Amino acid sequence: MKECWDSLTKEQQCSLAGSVGSTTGYLRLVFNGYKKAGFSLAKKLEETTSGVISKSDLRPDIYPKQ
Repeated sequence: MKECWDSLTKEQQCSLAGSVGSTTGYLRLVFNGYKKAGFSLAKKLEETTSGVISKSDLRPDIYPKQ
């Protein structure tokens, strides 16, 4: 997940954060493993990125891989 976040430009990071109702600072913490995404944030990230970021990867405890 970190690689995906790091591959985005600052503008893309801001756009993604705005699209999911979060901040770039919080998403950076999530993708670097310091915070866990809530169930709704994980779902929004998956929907917004068309599955590039999967809710199962972010929260396997809530969304097990099928």
